[in-house]
Amino acid sequence: MASAVATSNKSVVKVTQFKGASRSRTSGSKEIYVSTKTTRKEDGTFKVEMIEYPTDGSGDAIVIGERDPGNPNKWNWNGNGTASAKELSKSESSLSSVSKNQINSSQMQNELVRDSQDQEELNRANAQPNKADTPPETGDTSTPSSEPPKSETGTRNNFGAPLHYPVTRDEKQDIIKFDMLKYEPKKISGFKFDDTNSNRESIGTVTLPIPGGISDANACNWGDDTMGPLQLAAAGAALKMLTPDGSTPIGAALGDLKSQLVTNNTEMKQLIQGKFAASAVGANPNSLLSRTQGMILNPNLELLFQGPSLRPFTFQFKMSPRSSAEAKVITQIIRFFKQGMAPIREESRLFLKTPHTFRIKYVQLGSQEESKFLNKFKECALLSCSVQYTPEGNYAPYEDGAMSSYQMSLQFKELEPVFNDDYGSDGDLPAEIGF
Repeated sequence: MASAVATSNKSVVKVTQFKGASRSRTSGSKEIYVSTKTTRKEDGTFKVEMIEYPTDGSGDAIVIGERDPGNPNKWNWNGNGTASAKELSKSESSLSSVSKNQINSSQMQNELVRDSQDQEELNRANAQPNKADTPPETGDTSTPSSEPPKSETGTRNNFGAPLHYPVTRDEKQDIIKFDMLKYEPKKISGFKFDDTNSNRESIGTVTLPIPGGISDANACNWGDDTMGPLQLAAAGAALKMLTPDGSTPIGAALGDLKSQLVTNNTEMKQLIQGKFAASAVGANPNSLLSRTQGMILNPNLELLFQGPSLRPFTFQFKMSPRSSAEAKVITQIIRFFKQGMAPIREESRLFLKTPHTFRIKYVQLGSQEESKFLNKFKECALLSCSVQYTPEGNYAPYEDGAMSSYQMSLQFKELEPVFNDDYGSDGDLPAEIGF
């Protein structure tokens, strides 16, 4: 059986960093660029290796790890790259997920798979032994459950080479980078959803100058909440009876409740009298108590956490073409966002698929790294894209029909809330804003 070798496109992955000689404490994360190199051997089995590329684009890629042939769920890291074997092991889940996506790409599948036997062996080497390969051959033409429905003809899932405005710019200029991602649904694991791999391969990129007026606003939902005395006492008894180890019998819990009632005998009489009297005449107990005794039931008012919130972001870009080539790029950029945010019809049109999503970064071009002095983003959905074709108030096209200026407003919202652990915990506070 002939051998074959295929290497996937590059993806960026965040890996944990350790600090100190002992490498015992984490100090945040760093990005590395990796591909999966897969070799079909003479015996029909597959060898899966991960290779790393220099972040500055120079030099050769090196092998940093290999899937264990005996246990494809495990990687053997050699530490030859910019991250140590321990750091790669700490980030193995993210690296493994990226590798699976790379091998499952149509490019890799077309280069490596010739028949069902190849597909079965490749799935096993990719730690996906139970993945469905081909539709059933029993005359059933329905789509296999593990295979998503095909999208309608004309759906774009690859937006080509990166687009930049302005076309000619200072290489040291800071930019905002938009990577479009194919939406990835979450999987349920026990009592939680698995984390989405936000470092998966981009299907299109646009870079623009950082606009003015950028900001962020982190928020949590808190709300007033009350609980009356009787509710509070009953809840306390119920909680004692429902202890996980059953250490508090029902009789003891009810005995404690009775003891509280006896201890506060006078106050309880006033409370019960007030509630019964108010019920008899259809009045509010607090209103009656306030009128007759000059007091109300203690509402135990407290501000309580109600849940997280999702951050919105709005950007406004004014783009004025200085040449016909730049006018073409601007129209492509506008189409990039409009088409990328549009819902996707599946082939039968029975369902609509989720639009593509976006990974956003403020990038300092001098170092090719995400800015530490501006906020970071989680994966975002594009909620609206509005374009003003005459921002100067006059219709003034060039000779070829291109507008003399365009103003594009983009409104994004993060797919997930920001949590405490997203910032990391080890060591002193780093000199960066984070999320």
